[in-house]
Amino acid sequence: MMNWIWAGMAAVGIIWGLITGQQASLTQGVLQGAVDAVALCVKLAGGFALWSGLLAILEQCGAVERLAKAAEPLLRRLFPGAGLAARQSIAMNMIANMFGLGNAATPQGLDAMRRMGLESSSDIATDAMCMFLVINASSIQLFPTTVIAMRAAAGSAAPASIVSATLISSGVSTLVGIAACLIMRNALWRRRV
Repeated sequence: MMNWIWAGMAAVGIIWGLITGQQASLTQGVLQGAVDAVALCVKLAGGFALWSGLLAILEQCGAVERLAKAAEPLLRRLFPGAGLAARQSIAMNMIANMFGLGNAATPQGLDAMRRMGLESSSDIATDAMCMFLVINASSIQLFPTTVIAMRAAAGSAAPASIVSATLISSGVSTLVGIAACLIMRNALWRRRV
């Protein structure tokens, strides 16, 4: 659906440029937009490479496994019924999200959901799956690397000035999501009993 919307917007823009006789401006705008898009991608690649590399180093030296073990009591309570392998994937996903690495967090999140799905005998999402989805969507951002890299690429004087606001807002949204999941879990559990 979105492809049709974007294609329609582009077609309307091109047709309007041709009707109003602004072919030169239209061509210049399209070419400048393409150049700017490539430049932005190159600038963002450095930040992604840095933090993805750091996460890979942490994983290979065993720091991520130790963090996952330290978080095990909390993860066991938040994700009832999820096995150890699923909880390790959840921990990796949460660590990547905390560093603002959504692209690195996605494979771990998919792996965690796959593992939890294999552990469940039902086609219905489990409480652990619902909780993971909520936490993954709200994800506490200790260091929002993607946004900082975009702000730096756009020439911001203080690209990291959003860290405290991001930490507070993502922390509150995660706590509200967890509370909502726990309330729903308890309400549904009482209905089953």
